[in-house]
Amino acid sequence: MSHLRVLICRVDDEANPDKMTELHSVDLPGVDPGQMQPETALDELETEVLAVGQDIMRHLMRSQWEAVDRLLVEAYQRRFSP
Repeated sequence: MSHLRVLICRVDDEANPDKMTELHSVDLPGVDPGQMQPETALDELETEVLAVGQDIMRHLMRSQWEAVDRLLVEAYQRRFSP
């Protein structure tokens, strides 16, 4: 059975956008409509979307913050080079 996976990648070369480094992957949970109650199915899906979306955004923002932090540290170290 197949499933969906979200990849968070860094594009290493703007001239070649197909060259990427995978930073994180998040497997999306499977959905079995047969296990859902018709009256609450949309609410269940919305709850799942919010939880998964927050997890993906957490990974995405952490990757961006690490890159910014690395650049700031390098700039600071250049100011005080030996």
